[in-house]
Parts: sequence; structure tokens; C-alpha cells
Amino acid sequence: MLDRLSALLRLLTIALVVFATGGQASVQAADENVMLVLDGSGSMWGRVDGEPKIAIAKRVVSQVLGDLAGKVNMGVIAYGHRSKGDCKDIQTLIPVGPVNAEDYMSVIGKVQPKGKTPITDAVRRGADELKYREEKATIILVSDGLETCEADPCALARELEGQGIDFTVHVVGFDLRKQDTTSLQCLAEETGGKYLPADSASELGSAIGEVVAEVKEPTPEPAPKPAAAKNPTTLKVDVQLSEDQPPLPRAYVRVRPAKGEKEVAGGAARNQLKVKPGTYYLTSKVGAASGSVEATVEENAKNEAKIILNAGQLKVTAVPNEGAEPLTKAYIYIEDLKPDANGKRRRVTAGNQRNTFTVPAATYRVIAKLGKAAASETVDIKPGKRTDLTIILGSGTLKVNVLAAEGGKPVSNAYVRVYESEPQVDGKRRQVTAGNQRNTFTLPAGRYFVTGTVGKAVASKQIEISSGKRLEQTLVAAVGGLKVSVVPAEGAKPLKTASIYIFVTDKGLDGKRKRITSGNMRNTFKLPAGKYYVEARSGLPRSGSEVELGAGKLSELTININAGSLNVQSQAKVHVTVFEAEKDLEGKRARINAFHTGRPVLLPAGKYVLVGKLKGKRAEAEVEITAGKMTEIKLDP
Repeated sequence: MLDRLSALLRLLTIALVVFATGGQASVQAADENVMLVLDGSGSMWGRVDGEPKIAIAKRVVSQVLGDLAGKVNMGVIAYGHRSKGDCKDIQTLIPVGPVNAEDYMSVIGKVQPKGKTPITDAVRRGADELKYREEKATIILVSDGLETCEADPCALARELEGQGIDFTVHVVGFDLRKQDTTSLQCLAEETGGKYLPADSASELGSAIGEVVAEVKEPTPEPAPKPAAAKNPTTLKVDVQLSEDQPPLPRAYVRVRPAKGEKEVAGGAARNQLKVKPGTYYLTSKVGAASGSVEATVEENAKNEAKIILNAGQLKVTAVPNEGAEPLTKAYIYIEDLKPDANGKRRRVTAGNQRNTFTVPAATYRVIAKLGKAAASETVDIKPGKRTDLTIILGSGTLKVNVLAAEGGKPVSNAYVRVYESEPQVDGKRRQVTAGNQRNTFTLPAGRYFVTGTVGKAVASKQIEISSGKRLEQTLVAAVGGLKVSVVPAEGAKPLKTASIYIFVTDKGLDGKRKRITSGNMRNTFKLPAGKYYVEARSGLPRSGSEVELGAGKLSELTININAGSLNVQSQAKVHVTVFEAEKDLEGKRARINAFHTGRPVLLPAGKYVLVGKLKGKRAEAEVEITAGKMTEIKLDP
């Protein structure tokens, strides 16, 4: 577990440094603008290896801020940290500017997670504050949840990428192993960024290897700057997949005086780019393929250049079985065929199967995933050619309805868990996936063990998933509901607060009942149909009653704790001890309770002796408590 936490810290640290520095070993001055978007939603109080996720995130940011000073201009946005249930809770904590680690952490350290996860609007605000339409802009999103404010991060990514000069979003998915991260992956991929999942040891290692490889790439020596000329002229650039293919219509070309230097011009490949005479370094990236060429621009000449990407296109279709309709929500990953020295494959690109991927000519491993189903194929991409690949997932879908009683309606808050069919050596089954019963689960064909949980009631069944088939299963939890009211006396109004404890009816050998659950009077307890012993407690007074719950029915139980209120009045704040009125065989009274005067207390009906003490003085009085009544008495030592 410590290894996992350590790996997570390394991942976030490297991600922040690499993203903020553009993946280069060094950065010239602070001319790169970066916005850190930090998740402050309530789920960030969740723990990873015993430590709150928000604490981990703050510590990682603190560790890297010192390294960023003088290298980037950075701002910080947080969301969900000021109010609950508010999709507009997005705040610019620190505007974009030079990094001062101490000042930054004094602000970031105050973030206290509370609310929702408005990822889309937070990224949009970050883009606007970075002036993404005018300047190169990079956003780092650190989130442990998905969009919860009815917005589409993927659609926003396409919009910003189309309008931005050089806009990129990198996403660190924080402890998201049980969620569908397609929207976060799309946010990164559509803008040319990276999605780094931090949800298992193997994926952490792969992500770390990927960003470390970038950070280690040496920065090339800058080429001499071209001599400036007075009058700009035009340059026409064609970007081609291969030498024998026509130019691509929408490829973007960047023009730099030398490799690694700041862009001086850019535009769609077939446009006439305006540049001054001189020698330039031209680059273009289409999908995962990139190419470059040096070109000399002369005044009063026909200046043309070609960038050959040496790339092909790949269209992937994922189907559950042979001849079936495509799985429109499947997500595609393209990786190098051969692992690196660490046994990890580099991810080249990823996206949903609506994409037509442009990748360098090579042989790749292509993976299609949907839910818990995945399959892979090897494909050889040729320069200038389009390859259509179909991947058969061998998957089916499962829809589970959990009923409270036979013939009833599905229970809205039931939770479904899918396990491997056979238990492991320790007798436990490994969980495959889980979700509420609104989910439709995509699973590899095979046998599974499924449970449906409603409160403390669980129903289960062995099932079998067939390739290309949808299986609908009904689980009957045989659950009843229980609502408990507590009154101080017969016919009195219910108390506002009381604790409820629910036990099995029969006592064990030690004379005690086994407790099943507990809560307060606001709870509606959901329990397997049957008999229970219910105890109500409000301070000292308590009482219990048996109840029988029927499947699919709500039972209401009123428990009379036979208690009244005692209000001891005194001129000063007196410490009062309550004793039983009757003495035992040794002439002593049993101590019942103790309190300070100033507020009423609840006591079981009966007779008591009160002893008040103040500054060494003592006063004593007898009192009788009547159920459902307030008894007042003066006691001044």
C-alpha cells in the first residue's frame, strides 16, 4: 500500500513538472502559461492508503512549486470547495503569473472539499484566463471524479482545440478505477494532451514511464536564427501522409526560426503563410503523426514546401461478436507493439471509435475496451493507406433489477456488485465491477456471481453472460422498511432526537443480542424481512420492542421510553448528581446521572435524590419525574 501511495505521489509530481515545462529538460524564461485546475469536490476527502486525497494533492503541489519558479507562469483554479450542490462553485485562487511557492501554498492550503464536480466549466474558465485564442495555453486537471453538472467535457475539448492557438489539457485521473473515464480521456486526447490514470500499480508504472521518457528527452541545440528582412512574403506548405498521397486539407503548420524556438507564424497547411525571408523550421502534427522540414523563404519568389508525415490512417470498429452492430461507446487505445525495457508499452494515442486515427507507419497493438470487456489485435499501418480493423470483444451486457418483494417494483437505491463466479483460496470472490441498478454492465462472456444490496438485505445469483447477448436478471432482496418514532409517554409528541439500535431477537450465550445496525429517527432502515428487537435511547432513558418486517412493506414502530424532563434551577451554575431514591442493602443509593444546571435533562420516570454542590457547599432534594412532563425544582447549596 505504501508503494502505491509513493507511486501516486511520483506520478503527480512528474506530471506537474513535465506538463508545466512542455515535456522538455529546460525552459527558456517564464514564457509558458499553465493553469492548474484542482478538484475541491467532496469526494476528495476519500482516502488513498489511509490519507485524504486532498492532503496528497496539496503535498504534491507544494513539492513541485519550488521547481517551477522562473520556468512557467502558473495560475490555480479550484472547484467544489466553497459550497455543496453548487455547479457554479469555481474560483480562480491565483491568477496566472510568476510562481512564488510560499504565497501559492498559503492559498491552496485553505481549500476544503465540499461540493460538486463542474469540470467542463472549470476548464473553460482556465482556457479563457490563459487567453487560449491568442497564446499557447496548457491546463493540468487533477480530478478524482467525473463531471456532475450536466456538461460534456469532450465537446468542450473539441471546441477549445478548434479555436485555440496551441491549447492542451492534461488530465490526472485520481483514484477512478471503478468509473468510466471516457469523458476525461477524451478531454485530454481531443486537445493533444495526456490522460494519466492513477488507479492501480501497473497503470501507475506505465504512466510514470511515459512521462519520464518525455522529461528525459534532450533539448536540441537551437539552430541559428534567420536574418530578419523588411518585407514579409508568402510560403505555401503541403502536408502529406506519404509522398504519393495528395495534401491533407486541414493540417496545421507551425513556423519557427529554428527547432525548439517560439512559433512566428502558423495556419492551415494549404494557406499562404506570411513570413519574412529566411530559413525556417516547419512542423505539423496530425493525430499522433508528426513531421518537419527546413525551408528557405526568398523575397519575390514562389516559396513552397512539403511535410511528409510517413503515416497512415486507422479506423477501428469494436463489436461484441462476429457480425454484430458496433459498440458505439467502446474506447480505443493504440500502443507500440514491443514493450520497453520495463515491460511497458508506450501509448501512441486513444479515443472513441468515432475517430479515424492518424498514426506513424508501424506495427501496433490496438485495444478496444467497453466496461470490463477488452480485446486486442495487431495491425500494420502503411504510409498513405487507410486500414479498417474490427475487434471482437466477446462481450455481453447485464441489467440487474433488485426488487424488495416478489412482483414488486425495482428499488431505486439498490446497489449491484458483480463478482467472479468461483471463490479464491480465502473463500472470497474477487469483485469485477459494481454500480447502482440503473447501470447496464458490459462484461466478457462467462459465468459471474451477482449480488443486489438494499440496506442490510442482500440477494444473489449465479449468472452466465453470452457474447453479443443482453441478460436481464431480477434479484428479490425480500427487504422491508422500518421507520421508528420515540415518545416520552403514551400519546405524547415524538422526541426530536433519539438513537435507534436494531438487534436480532434472540440473545447469545453471553445474554447479549447481536446488533445489526443503528441510526436515528430520520432513518428508514432497510432490513431482510423477519423479526427484530429495536431499542430507542435518548440519553439515559431507553426502551425496546420487537417488530416483524414484511417484504416490500414499510413498518412504523413507536417506542415509549417512559421519560420526563427535569429542570433544576439555581442562582449559580451548580453541579448536580442524580441518585436512585431507594437505598441498597448497604444503605447506599445508585448514581444515575450528573450534569450542570442551566438546561433540562431527560430521565426515566420515577423517584430520585438530587445532590447539588457549589464551592464546597452541598444541597439535597427529592424529586419525582413523571413521563411526558417537565418537572422543575430549585436547588441552591
